Amino acid sequence: MTHPLLAFMATPMAAPETPRLKRLRQSWVLLCTALMLAVILNPASVARFGPLGALPALLLLIAAPIVGLVYWRAKMRADAAWSQAGSRSDDREGKA
Repeated sequence: MTHPLLAFMATPMAAPETPRLKRLRQSWVLLCTALMLAVILNPASVARFGPLGALPALLLLIAAPIVGLVYWRAKMRADAAWSQAGSRSDDREGKA
């Protein structure tokens, strides 16, 4: 007989990553990396192109949090559905 706490710790808590979640995560990381580069290169870009040189950093500053929010909401939904499905199967096993 296994202690319930040990069984709980051995149970995966996160849902498997779907292809859509993987694409969202990769695009979010790419946007964050591009934002970092845009911020580092912003002084040179503004010096060369004037005020419009700050536009890439501004657009990335808007896009990165939006994609991050979409990703984290989708991940939370997937994790919640995964944990509910797991608890339902545990309930069925207990009733059998």
